[in-house]
Amino acid sequence: MTLLLGPPSSGKTTLLLALAGRLDSKLKFTGKVTYNGHGMNEFVPQRTAAYVSQNDLHIGEMTVRETLAFSARVQGVGPRYDLLTEVSRREREANITPDPDIDVYMKAVATEGQKANFITDYILRILGLEVCADTIVGNAMLRGISGGQRKRVTTGRELTVAFTIGSLVLAILIAMSGFILSKDKMKKWWLWGFWSSPMMYGQNAIINNEFLGKRWRHVLPNSTTPLGVEVLKSRGFFTQSKWYWIGVGALIGYTIVFNIAYILALTYLNPIVQHQAVKSEQSQSNEQDGGNTSTRSSSGTIEADRRRGMVLPFEPHSITFDDVTYSVDMPQVMRNKELIKELSTPTPGSKDLHFPSKYSRSFVTQCIACLWKQHWSYWRNNQYTALRFLYTITVALLFGSIYWNLGSKIKKQQDLFNAMGSMYAAVLLLGIKNANSAQPLVAVERTVFYREKAAGMYSALAYAFAQVVVELPHVLLQSVVYSIIVYAMIGFEWAVTKFFWYLFVMYFTFLYFTYYGMMSAAITPNPSIAVILSSGFYEVWNLFSGFIIPRPRMPVWWRWYYWANPVAWTLYGLVTSQFGDLQGHIEFNGKSTTVEDFLRNYFGFKHDFLGVVAAVLVGFAVAFASIFAIAIKMLNFQRR
Repeated sequence: MTLLLGPPSSGKTTLLLALAGRLDSKLKFTGKVTYNGHGMNEFVPQRTAAYVSQNDLHIGEMTVRETLAFSARVQGVGPRYDLLTEVSRREREANITPDPDIDVYMKAVATEGQKANFITDYILRILGLEVCADTIVGNAMLRGISGGQRKRVTTGRELTVAFTIGSLVLAILIAMSGFILSKDKMKKWWLWGFWSSPMMYGQNAIINNEFLGKRWRHVLPNSTTPLGVEVLKSRGFFTQSKWYWIGVGALIGYTIVFNIAYILALTYLNPIVQHQAVKSEQSQSNEQDGGNTSTRSSSGTIEADRRRGMVLPFEPHSITFDDVTYSVDMPQVMRNKELIKELSTPTPGSKDLHFPSKYSRSFVTQCIACLWKQHWSYWRNNQYTALRFLYTITVALLFGSIYWNLGSKIKKQQDLFNAMGSMYAAVLLLGIKNANSAQPLVAVERTVFYREKAAGMYSALAYAFAQVVVELPHVLLQSVVYSIIVYAMIGFEWAVTKFFWYLFVMYFTFLYFTYYGMMSAAITPNPSIAVILSSGFYEVWNLFSGFIIPRPRMPVWWRWYYWANPVAWTLYGLVTSQFGDLQGHIEFNGKSTTVEDFLRNYFGFKHDFLGVVAAVLVGFAVAFASIFAIAIKMLNFQRR
């Protein structure tokens, strides 16, 4: 063992990185590093030397055994009986008598048919990790092994649920604002949400200020009502001018209330943490006795006072050092040029170290191993998978109760807008939730990927493949549950073709949103920048979705972005698949027209265009996933 000492910024880490072949290719340096006389470009350094980072970076949801087994799996070490046979043969030829304990242990594990990799068990025993082999490594949000044990395994991950709660509240506020669903179509049990939504007051104030102005006071032929009032009535908004001042006053009031609530929360609420302290047996017995204790001496009183407060689950100790002298005696023979020259010359009869490929296993094996790791990581990451699933069910039940049985009652223009609003709100709320949830997950696992990639464990494309594929079943389950709940509660037509069109569009919508979140995290250095970048695109997607401004009414020079907007294609597919072939009549501008003709003329939706819509939605998902894979392979934001 060689101890490398030096002051800060003296190049210790740089030297170790150079020895491991991990120096940045853009870094300018002189000299060269050779192994047995061979330069770094003549072999794969990661297969010979490894640099262990000072940061503990691994998947927190995996156990210690699974983490080491994954490393062994991608590097070609498996539960092979032929390996044991070869070891025994070489021991006999070399007249080697192995350590009895290790020999019995390895052979017992290999011959008893246990699924555990005996190489992994051997490493666990060497590192002293067998006592925690089946314990998850853990992280800041998930309790696992100790810090010392984690240092030998290295792991980390952190997620949050704050966005989930905030987005759920936002879903209620948006749905109850009167824009997506008009007030006259709201169920009685949801009217409280309408009157308590601050967005409703702000929206009515802005709309009243505009449509009750001079520009909208002219009266259409065969009517006695100003055009602005007609527009407000058609969408279910208030037509009295006093609602401008009511809205302004309500917004001021909400601002004051929210600030007071924020101050009170900071003052009286504590963060949710898991305390590790436990009560002593004496304190528990005192509680059982009613809390009555007495002391008979002053020393007893002092001892009782000393035991008050938080009791730790261990007895604290301290160590101090006095007059410490630290030095290292380096033999003169170490680190001189003669020794380097001697070690650089291969011994007679030795063979050059040769690896037929850069990685130990084939690309297919790497993909399978990475997919296995991602499967267990996702399965145990409740804050990502289970929370997303529960959020989807909650939003589905929420929207189902708000839009209860409105999908089959299309009698006028506003009824169609209400049904379309349920699709529009769900796509944005659940889609953005999927994307934002994936960003911190990818950012944390990307750090782990950097370390494992630098060690030559697997290729970047194998990791990207596993990250993309592991989302498919989770998003499918999310889409199926949401579609069944919403389709039944809103009351869309129960036809097999229409239901599967709805499920298909929702599945690939949730999928491309998830892949977009992964992509945005992969092309940015940290989740904060990823959120800022993606939020801007969400706003533009919302504006050009075709719900706020239908495509035929957009300026010609901006329609290109409508066709490049994935949300617009989602709404095209959902609305057209459900209503694009209906021949029932609705009222539009005082005239009667079929639902099919209304969608064609007002939104530009054509039912025979659904095949193209399906292909485009699949294309968006594939495009975002491909960019994610390319970014993972080409970009590296790690600085150390």
